[in-house]
Amino acid sequence: MKQLLLILTFPLLFLTACQEKGATRKSSSSSQLQCNLNQNFYYQPGCPGFCQSYPTHAMCYSSNTGGTTGTTTGTTVGGTSGGTTGIITNPFDQVASSAVNSNWGVKYPGGVPSGSCSAPYNPSGINFTPYNTRKATMTIVGKSFYSPASGVAANYTNTSSLLKSVSGAQTLFSTDAALKVRFKVIQQPETSNASPYCYGRASGASIPGYTKLQFNVQLVGTRANGTTETEPLGTYTIGVNSCTPAIDLSSYASAYPGGVYLVVGSVRGNQGPVNFDYWTIGFNSSSSFADIRTQDCWVLDVEVAADGTKTFD
Repeated sequence: MKQLLLILTFPLLFLTACQEKGATRKSSSSSQLQCNLNQNFYYQPGCPGFCQSYPTHAMCYSSNTGGTTGTTTGTTVGGTSGGTTGIITNPFDQVASSAVNSNWGVKYPGGVPSGSCSAPYNPSGINFTPYNTRKATMTIVGKSFYSPASGVAANYTNTSSLLKSVSGAQTLFSTDAALKVRFKVIQQPETSNASPYCYGRASGASIPGYTKLQFNVQLVGTRANGTTETEPLGTYTIGVNSCTPAIDLSSYASAYPGGVYLVVGSVRGNQGPVNFDYWTIGFNSSSSFADIRTQDCWVLDVEVAADGTKTFD
């Protein structure tokens, strides 16, 4: 009788162990699936992309021993604990415009326009401290448009790495609900054969820089079924060192769960035919627009407000 009980008990133990192992696999698979649904990959603690969106979160500190305190300085975040400090770079803070190589006597003889942009602020109705807005820079040769899907995007120089690929640009704009963008016009850099500054620049003589840019913006989104569509967002005319009004993309974020990115085209500067001595005073007073020459570059900073960040108007 005892032998019979042992024979019957063994299969039951084996079956129970298999069920527990299968349940563990299912839970792991379900967790990974949850990380990839609704872009939670970037926004759910524990998912692989979480620290890309929230590098200042305590769980993302690169410290040797746990640590719950941190300070933010410039583009880095430090977490401290037990005398150790870990530093990580915010992947969204990629503004390269500080590297603009301007020959002020040639490019802006009338002085660089001062311009202004409203300061980001905390969204209303929140009970936590939001992160800074996300920033990036594009630097593109004249008579050309910006698109991360173009065949030359990977070659863009003086352009943020996130803007050099579709996946990178979609990461910059990744969110669950809130999404705004604005563009800041950066002064035109001085270019030369020795320092072309932007990819594809042609050789040629220098002229004073634009003081206003005119351009249009389109959104490219991927729907849940994998199809891609393009949405026009409008045309903007903005002065150097000033920003466009906030462009609210929140409705597009939900309509295109597969991700969105932006294309900037038809870029023109106020360097059209003029009847004054622009070599002496520059183009500050010009309202005549023309395509940016292939001998020159145009530069825009991109600022993004998304879930968990400050916002702007």
